[in-house]
Parts: sequence; structure tokens; C-alpha cells
Amino acid sequence: MKKLLAALLLLCLALTALAPLALAEDVTITFAFWDTNQEPGMKAIAEAYMAGHPGVKVETQVTPWDQYWTKLEAAAQGGALPDVFWMHSNQFFKYANAGMLLDVTDLNYDYTPYPPGVTKLYNYGGAQLAIPKDYDTIALAYNKEIFDKAGIPYPDDTWDWAKLREVAAQLTDKENGVYGFAAQQDTQSGYYSVVYQNEGFIFENGVPGFDQAATQEAIQWWTDLTLKDGVSPDAASFADMGRDDQFQAGKVAMVFVGSWMMSSYTSNEQINDKFDLAVLPQGKVRASIYNGLGYSGAYNTPHPDVVKDFLAFCGSEEANILQAQNKAAIPAYAGTEHYFVENFPNINIGAYPEMIAYGVQFPFGPNKSLWEPIETEEIAAVYSGEKTVAQACNDLNAQILEIEAE
Repeated sequence: MKKLLAALLLLCLALTALAPLALAEDVTITFAFWDTNQEPGMKAIAEAYMAGHPGVKVETQVTPWDQYWTKLEAAAQGGALPDVFWMHSNQFFKYANAGMLLDVTDLNYDYTPYPPGVTKLYNYGGAQLAIPKDYDTIALAYNKEIFDKAGIPYPDDTWDWAKLREVAAQLTDKENGVYGFAAQQDTQSGYYSVVYQNEGFIFENGVPGFDQAATQEAIQWWTDLTLKDGVSPDAASFADMGRDDQFQAGKVAMVFVGSWMMSSYTSNEQINDKFDLAVLPQGKVRASIYNGLGYSGAYNTPHPDVVKDFLAFCGSEEANILQAQNKAAIPAYAGTEHYFVENFPNINIGAYPEMIAYGVQFPFGPNKSLWEPIETEEIAAVYSGEKTVAQACNDLNAQILEIEAE
């Protein structure tokens, strides 16, 4: 009788131990991100995870970049963050400092396959708050058809600023609505790279560099392409039709473009067989801004174990291959980059990983989300003619210093 009771007790304990796991797997988690171009890759990752975890449903939610952060902030304030969501270095400190991100340090994850800089981006106070997703660099895209018509050789690694300016002028045909280059107001895919090519800096070690002569010289060169040289559409034109859309429509001959745009470019019949890539023209030195996204979890998710397990899968070699095969981005997991490159046999996609050798980490800091809108306003004032580059940069630098001192 005692043996029977003991056996029954052991059975009850076993069932009790199994019950929470079964319940924990019978859940739905939400997975939010902002890039429609990467939606197939993210859905492939979600579907692969669900295939191995039949009791879990992963609902993907894509929201455009300009609405994503507004929506995420509102969700955070309302205590209703998505269970899993993309995180960007610009916004990371804001959410980390507010305690909104799930600590995944206890996963004891192996981060050696990832670029150290990307892993470090999402570490706060010794806690790891995101799993590396990808990395990106910026390249020069050019319209071969426009170059061929003008009889001008394609860009290569010998180009510098002067060559870009010269050829942009030769390719500008305002009567037919074609400009040689797109110098849209942009940071990561715009003037940040030229600032570092000129040996200036944006923000380093808690100090802004907009008051530096080298920084202002680079931003002057960039804005002059529009305001002085007239080889780029103006700000009003870009407000009506963005840089990438103008390039894909054949209205712009050259543009700086991030690797994350390649899915869009190569799927657009207007441009997919008419463009190619080159490394960025150099200034005093070579430089290309690089960055990396992370997968984060909500601090208050009702399913932390499932979320952590899904985050671990998102960072796995399998998931990195899936996002690469679906042209989502250059995967962060070392050795899987070739799956991304192989998707684009007709263009020099290798320019992107080539430039990581002299890549400069996208500048960030704990308070960048506070001063980034001010940066946008000040540089816009240059394009509108309200301020000179020196005035805007000096005013911006002073405001950043005030924010950082608080």
C-alpha cells in the first residue's frame, strides 16, 4: 500500500511539474518591427519557431518607421508593449533607463558569433537587453543607364568627394528632371559618413562634435550639393518624393543607400536591372556608418520564458540564415553573410561587408533620443536658408551640451 501511495505521489508531482510548461507553451506572443521589406524574413523566423513549438503562436506586426516609435512609446506608457520588438541604438537608452526591456542575461547566450559592437550596443549596466539581429553599412548606388547614356565610367574605389561632385554635375539634367546625386537631409544614409570621412565626429564619449571645424566642413560640403551646386533635388522635392523613390524612378543618378534597402531595390522593376553598387567615395579617410538592430522583449510580458526562448531562436544561426535568405538584412551571426550576398548575383552587394573593415559605429548615447529631433530641426534650417551651417551646428552643439549636463 505504501509503495502504491508513493507511486501515486510521484505521479502527481510529475504532473504538477509538467503542467506549468504545457500552460506556458499554450500562448500567443506579439512580434513587432518597422520594415515592410523585411517582413518576409521576420515571418519566416516566426513560422520556423512555431513549427518547433506547436503550442506557441507568434503574431507579427509591422508598422512604418515614422509611426513605430510613437506607437511603441504609447504602448510602453500604457503597459502594453509587444512581447518582442525590434530595438534601435537611438532609442535603446530611453527604454533601458525606463526599465522597459526584458533582461536576457540569464540566457547565458554565446555572443561570440556577433560583431562585438552590436552586442555592446544593447548592454546596459551589465545587463543584456537585446539579442543582436543584423548589421548594415552604407554604399553608393548608381543608375547604370544614366551613366551609359552620358558615356561616363561607373563609380569605383578610386572615387573621392571631388569625383562625386564632378560626375554629379555632369549627370544633372534639370530640363528632363534628372539630378546627379541625392543629398537628402539624412543621418545614417547621409551626412554622418562624410563627417567621419573628414575626420570629424557627431558624438563621442558623451561629447558632441558639431562645433568642430571638420564636422562643419563635411556638412557644408553635403548641403552645398543641393544649395550651391544644384546637383541634388531640394528639400521640397524630397518631401513630395523620397530619395529612394526618386532614385528608383530614374530621377537621380546616384544615392547613398543602406544595405537594408536592397530587397526593395531589387524587387522594383523600374530599377532592379539598372543599378549597381560601389563603396563610398572617400574624403580624408574612408568611412561608412554601420549599425545593428537588436531583438528585445517587454519587461512585463506575461510569458517571459517563451519570449526568452523565442529571442534565443531569433539570434540563432538558423534564424539568421532565414532572414538572409529572405533578403532582410546582413545577418549578425558570423558565417551567414553569404546567404544574404548570394541573393544578389547581379550587383556588387559585396561592397557592404567590404566596408565593415573601416566602418564607424552609428553614434549614439543615453540622451540621443532627446537631442535627435533638435538635430533634425537645425539641419533643416540650413536647407531652408534660415541658418548657415556654422550657426546651425553651433546652436545644436550648445543644446546637446545642455541636455547632456542635466
